[in-house]
Amino acid sequence: MAKEKALQRLHTAEQMTTLGQLAAGIAHELNNAIGVVNSKTERMQQDLLQLLEELHPEVSGYFDVGLIQGQAVSSSEVRRIAKRYQSDYRLERETAKQLARALGDNPIPDSWLNDPHKALKYWGMGRDLHDLKIAARHTVGIVKSVKQLGRTDGEPDELLDINDTINKALALLQSDLRRVSVRVQPAVLPLIKGASTEYVQIWSNILKNACDALSQTDAPNIDIQTKFVNQRILVTIANNGPEIDESTRRKIFQPNFTTKKGGLSFGLGLGLSIVKRIVSEIGGTIAVKSDETRTIFRVKLPVGEAYGEA
Repeated sequence: MAKEKALQRLHTAEQMTTLGQLAAGIAHELNNAIGVVNSKTERMQQDLLQLLEELHPEVSGYFDVGLIQGQAVSSSEVRRIAKRYQSDYRLERETAKQLARALGDNPIPDSWLNDPHKALKYWGMGRDLHDLKIAARHTVGIVKSVKQLGRTDGEPDELLDINDTINKALALLQSDLRRVSVRVQPAVLPLIKGASTEYVQIWSNILKNACDALSQTDAPNIDIQTKFVNQRILVTIANNGPEIDESTRRKIFQPNFTTKKGGLSFGLGLGLSIVKRIVSEIGGTIAVKSDETRTIFRVKLPVGEAYGEA
């Protein structure tokens, strides 16, 4: 038995060495690609801003709203706000939904109502650039984590509101979340020091796994809640997908474990193991509970030196 365990540890170590070498090569290539995306996005932003100011100054304001704010409302909020827009402004259902995505829970300015299709067209251009910039920055963080796997990357700390990092993760996963009803219940949290990309990576990986689990679920939903309890930040992400059996729950954070059978991109079993590593390095904990009705991921994060409420 001892010999078998020793051989198993050796085999695992060899697997991780090979995986680390593979990850380093992939990360090098991705670094080059994302560098191009990053620089070209910035150049495109400047060119579009200049072009609009010169040729169509009347629409530059719509573009700016999308570029600066992006889409900050969830799918469930869009439906709620759209119903009110339909009633208050007598709009068609689809137009009301698109305006709700752009403006959130705010009154619609007269300029948007005069020609909503033009306003939404240029807002959408700004939003797409906003999302490209966020995705590029996030990818840099992912590349570093995959490349180093078990090591810290030494990024400088910044003051963060955990709720903001969750919103950024939701923005990155808009296409995955289109058919999912997402409800976010944020608490007022103290600002903490950390690397934004790492926290966004935690939530993105958990949410992406939830989306995959919900692919065959009728009326799929995800509930996200933050709390500040006993000097720790608690984040719960729950979904109504199928139950994760006990055997899978025990292995779910292991580096080489996956239940996904097809495709290199999503079959390496790295997502939740990276989440576990980041949470552990921060000094937090992560746990998963699952039954036939709900699967819940609970992440507890230490506050350390807090900087007041966000």
